[in-house]
Amino acid sequence: MPMIVGVDIGGHHVAAAAIARDAPGALVPDSYHHVACTPDDDRGTLIAAWAGAIDVVIERVGPDRVHGIGIAMPGPFDYAAGIGYFAGNAKFAALYGVDVARAVSEALRHPRPVRFLNDATAFAVGCVAIGAAPAQGNVVGVTLGTGLGSAFLRGGIPAIDGDDVPPHGSLWHLPFEGGIADDHVSARWLTARIRERLTGIDTVITAADAARGGDARAAAIFAGYGDNLGTILSPWVDRFDAETVMLGGRICGAFDLFGPALGQRLPTTRIAVHADTEDAAILGAARTFDAAFWDRARHHLPTR
Repeated sequence: MPMIVGVDIGGHHVAAAAIARDAPGALVPDSYHHVACTPDDDRGTLIAAWAGAIDVVIERVGPDRVHGIGIAMPGPFDYAAGIGYFAGNAKFAALYGVDVARAVSEALRHPRPVRFLNDATAFAVGCVAIGAAPAQGNVVGVTLGTGLGSAFLRGGIPAIDGDDVPPHGSLWHLPFEGGIADDHVSARWLTARIRERLTGIDTVITAADAARGGDARAAAIFAGYGDNLGTILSPWVDRFDAETVMLGGRICGAFDLFGPALGQRLPTTRIAVHADTEDAAILGAARTFDAAFWDRARHHLPTR
C-alpha cells in the first residue's frame, strides 16, 4: 500500500505520521512520532530533529512503502523552492536563507521527494480531508499558538493573491495597533498580559483556569485577545466572503474564554474549532502528493 509521510513542524515540536494514499483522511495506526524542539535551536539541531522524526515513521511502516514526504511549515517560507525566510516572528531564525528541502533530504536515512505546504494551509486542507471544514465555498483557516497562521481556501484550494485575500494569504505581518498582527494574537501577547496584570499566575493554562473560576481580570485578558483576533480577521473574512472560520492551535483550548468576543466581531460567520490541529496539519501536508490537489495547489504557494 503506497504511503506518504505527513509532517507538522511547530514552534516547539515536530510530529510525523504515515497516511495511506487510499485513506487520505486518517493516520496509519501506530505510525505517529513526536519530537520536542524549540524555535531558537541552531540549524543543525532543528534539521536533525525534523529528519529524525521522519526517519522513525518511514522505518515503522517500511521504506519501500513510502513514496514522498509532505511537510507543513510555518512561514515566511518559499514553499516551491523549500527555502526558509524566517524573520520577525520569533521562529527558526537559524534557518533564514537555508535550503530546508535540501538540508532535510541530506539528513534523512531514507531520502524521499519532499514537498511543502504552509502550516495553516495544511491545517485547513486537513480539516477538509476529514470533513471538519466544507470542501466547497470559502474557508479561512487560522492557527493560534507561537504565532498567527492563516490560510484562505477557495473550493479546498489555497488562495494567495487577489483583492479579497492578504498577500500570500498571510495575516501575521499586517500592521495592527502600532505593531503587527502577530504581536497581538500570539502566545507571547497572552503571556505578557498575564504576567503584567495577574499575581501568582504566569501561564495561559493557569490564567484560563482562573478566568473560569471567576477571576474578572483573567477573563478580561482573554476577551481582549478575542477582540484583537476578530478585529484582525473581520475585514478579510468579509472581503473573502468566507462562510467558515476554522480555528486550530494550542490557544484554542481557551476558546470558551475568547470565542464570545471573537464572535462579536464576526457575527454572521460560522466559527469552528478543530482541537486536533496537529493531525489535521499532517493530513493536509500529505495531500501534496495527491495529484488532483497538487496540480492545482502548487500554483498557489507563497514564496515568502
